[in-house]
Order: sequence, then C-alpha cells, then structure tokens
Amino acid sequence: MRTKVVAITGSPGTGKTTLADTLQRQGFQVFRLEEIAHQTHALSIENGENVVDTTSLAKWSWNEKQVCFIDGHLSHYCSIDAAIVLRCKPNVLRQRLEQREDYSADKIRENLEWELLAGTWSDLLNLHPKINVLEIDTTTGPISITRVLEFLDAENIKATVENCIQDARDWMNTEYVAESI
Repeated sequence: MRTKVVAITGSPGTGKTTLADTLQRQGFQVFRLEEIAHQTHALSIENGENVVDTTSLAKWSWNEKQVCFIDGHLSHYCSIDAAIVLRCKPNVLRQRLEQREDYSADKIRENLEWELLAGTWSDLLNLHPKINVLEIDTTTGPISITRVLEFLDAENIKATVENCIQDARDWMNTEYVAESI
C-alpha cells in the first residue's frame, strides 16, 4: 500500500467511528483524533467544552510501515496522505444527530450547515489539495470495506482533492435543504 496515513473525516454522525471500528477489526491501526490531540497538546477545555487547536494536529506523525487511519471530524488537519470523506443527506443526518443526548438544537443546526456547505471539502482543498480522496455517501447503508481497500491500493493521481471536489455531493441543489435546517 502506497498510502500511509488516512483521515476518516466528515460531519459528526456520518459514520466515521463505525468505519474506523470495522477497519480496526480488519487489523488496521486506528487512532482517535482525541488521542492525537492529547499527544500534540492540542486539546484544551474552554467553557466546559473540548477545544482542539487544529494547527497543532499537523505536528503528529506516523513513522511505521503499515497504513494507519485517523478517526475524527478534524482528522484532516493532521499530516495525511489520503482522506475518506463520509457524507450523509442532511435530513437523515438530522435524525442521527437528534438521537445523541449531548447534542443541543444549536449544535445539530451547526453540523447540518457544515454538511450542507461541504465544509470538510473546503478544508481539504485548503490543506491538502494534492492528496487522494474518496467520498462515500453513508445515507442508506453500510460502507463497503472492499471499496475502501481498493482506494488504498489505487495510485490514481486523478483522485486528488483538487480534481474530485467538483464531483462532491451537493446537498444545496436538492430538496434536502428546506427540510434539514
């Protein structure tokens, strides 16, 4: 495998941890973003909330030979070789987030807006325009591990963030906008 460090990123509720747990059961090394934030001293508490200094995350590095994954909606701020961006239709994402006890109405709205605006793609374009990326819609079912493994083995230079961003899901041009915010 050419790729060494892969961010599993996307809005909260899109299935990042589910994918990370599956990959870990397959024998892959998986780091939780909170672990990396502790190691890089990027985590603090302000007004009772965890706050991550995203610039410090880039200090973390992986020097082993095997591939590793970083699970977290800010994982793309780390030094990475590739990214898997998980997406979900906003109306379904709202239902998922409403089931979380620690999510206020404001927090749900903010995360839905982030998903609608494809905020993760914007971050990736600014931070890592040349890395390979795979976008997966998790709205209707489980993620194909085969698809993820094929992505890792691919050496397709056309699958870069800057080349793929125009094909990213566009929830703003669908019926999901009105019912999600």
